[in-house]
Amino acid sequence: MSPVPEPELVALQSLSGYDQMLEIDRLCRVYGTDEASLRAAMAQLSAASAPSPTGASPTPWDTSHKEIPDVQQAVTPAAPNLVDKTQFRFEYDPTREAAARRDNVSQAILCQACGVALGIPDVRPIKVTCPSCLFETTYTH
Repeated sequence: MSPVPEPELVALQSLSGYDQMLEIDRLCRVYGTDEASLRAAMAQLSAASAPSPTGASPTPWDTSHKEIPDVQQAVTPAAPNLVDKTQFRFEYDPTREAAARRDNVSQAILCQACGVALGIPDVRPIKVTCPSCLFETTYTH
């Protein structure tokens, strides 16, 4: 069981976007846990509170493949999970290159492996590598 109390997890599930990311970071520091454990506890809480039509709860996303080289190419990419990019803040970087990259961002998607928001242009096909978990995929949709 997660060291994070259930009321904290319920409050965390009610948040979305950048606010949820900030709260996850805070809870990880306060309770000395990592983000993957916290997200697993959230998924477990969701599965326990929602009745499953088949009686079996869905398994959470398995990110253990990150340490195995070349496994990511075998994963078939799904359509990107688009989110509203206005709810995210850019990290401060005063260089011209960073400003140019920020200008090219037209969409925000969630990493399929860890759920981190990524800003990308709307060019397809596009190869995306998550800076958080190094999950790599190519979107064609």
